[in-house]
Amino acid sequence: MEQNESIEHVSQLRQECAEYRQRSPHPSRPHLTASVDLATWLDIHRLFESLKISPVDVASDVEDSLLAIQAEGLTDLCLYVRNTAAMVNSNQDVASDAGIVDDVRRTISDMVQREMSCSEAMRCATVSAQALSNLITGNRRLQQSLVEQELTTSVSTIDTVFYYLLASISSQTNMAGLVLLLNCLRDNSKTTALLCDTEAGRLIANKVGVLFGDNENDESDTKTMLYVILSQIIECGKLDMLLGGESEVLAYGYLDALAVYCNEHSAAAEYEKVISKDLVAALTDVLSKSHTVLVHAWEGTADTLSPEHDTSGNADMDGIMDAHRCLAAIVSILGTITTDGSASIISWLLECETMHMVIALLGLLNKHLPRIETAQERQHNLPTNGADPDNTESIKRLFMFKCDLIRIIGNIGHTSTAAQDLVRELGGLSLVLDHMKIDDNHPFIKEYAIVALKGLLHNNRASQDFVREMNVVEAAQNPELAKAGLQAFVNEDGHVSVKRAASDTKAENH
Repeated sequence: MEQNESIEHVSQLRQECAEYRQRSPHPSRPHLTASVDLATWLDIHRLFESLKISPVDVASDVEDSLLAIQAEGLTDLCLYVRNTAAMVNSNQDVASDAGIVDDVRRTISDMVQREMSCSEAMRCATVSAQALSNLITGNRRLQQSLVEQELTTSVSTIDTVFYYLLASISSQTNMAGLVLLLNCLRDNSKTTALLCDTEAGRLIANKVGVLFGDNENDESDTKTMLYVILSQIIECGKLDMLLGGESEVLAYGYLDALAVYCNEHSAAAEYEKVISKDLVAALTDVLSKSHTVLVHAWEGTADTLSPEHDTSGNADMDGIMDAHRCLAAIVSILGTITTDGSASIISWLLECETMHMVIALLGLLNKHLPRIETAQERQHNLPTNGADPDNTESIKRLFMFKCDLIRIIGNIGHTSTAAQDLVRELGGLSLVLDHMKIDDNHPFIKEYAIVALKGLLHNNRASQDFVREMNVVEAAQNPELAKAGLQAFVNEDGHVSVKRAASDTKAENH
């Protein structure tokens, strides 16, 4: 009996809400009053309070029919709020004074938590997010207040309207949440900084980063919205904080966004505004983590090879793929920001030992992914059954980064004698020389190496001498020369010459 009375009471409230929806202003209904007075907003606040969902277990203590009616009534109210806030800006402040902003915030939380069991709740979550977005659009005071309340006073880091909306199972609700978040951050350095400086905010930013990295549809509105939000973070100069907070190689979403940003702002004067020494250090740290993942995958350690760590005996493919994606983004970023040879950026790359990691990665790839000189050799090396016995096809795809790493080494190396000397001392010069050969995996890798070598040797006598000696050693070890009984040497003029091997000369004398 009590339950029937409750449903009847809620149904009456639902009818009041429907009447407000019918009176909702809209461009197609110019005869309706767009400006709403405080008394009306207070009455709407009363309805929000009356339809408030009790904090109980929905599945056992609230009938589905009652929840559906409540959700429909709240949807009507949010439609009214959404439309009136969009029509007249003054409605925003008056509605806020009546407590409507808090009403809508609570509605979002209640509806997202119940969307799995109630389709009406799912629709209400979307409309309530749109209503909140319209309430704060263009209103700096309300934007600041909303972000501060959500990120600094929430009970837990996930208990924010932003996170609820992004975690919703509804793509429409996700998009509404992204619009709300962007409206709070756009051209507002204070709210963007607060997002990156608070634990709850970083959780939201990480969610945005993951969503961006996992979205493979570059033409979708969702990915575009995600990128615009991440661009706000990049331009605010806070990306290094977010990258530094990742304990594993899980930052590919942030890095993908930065790679896109650098490509779109490829002039030095543009990307220099967002690249800082701290960001270079963060990028280097991700490179180091990626290098560690690959070393463990190829060479292993006592822990990584133990049955407890990997019962299948194969490498951690998820970790390898994450490292692969991070590397793809970072080599794109470094390739862009080193092209113009910005003095400040180059100095940071050297100081943060980014060059060390680039050369170490090239050395690691060169060691475990040797070149294939002919297509016949590639075919010869394939298993007869076409299988991949080591389940490492994803690892083998890392060979594609060799050209990028050589390009980066050449970009950095040609900027100064100190950079050239560092490349030589770290073994980078010999690695570049080693790639001046045919590689069927990279039809143009030899050309990349030639261009890099030109910059590395420019006006550097020590490096020129090093290459001259390396060429002699390589020539001396050429099996074709050995078969012919010849050996290479450097004459007094510093040029390479060939003569008969000493052993052959002795044999002829006898």
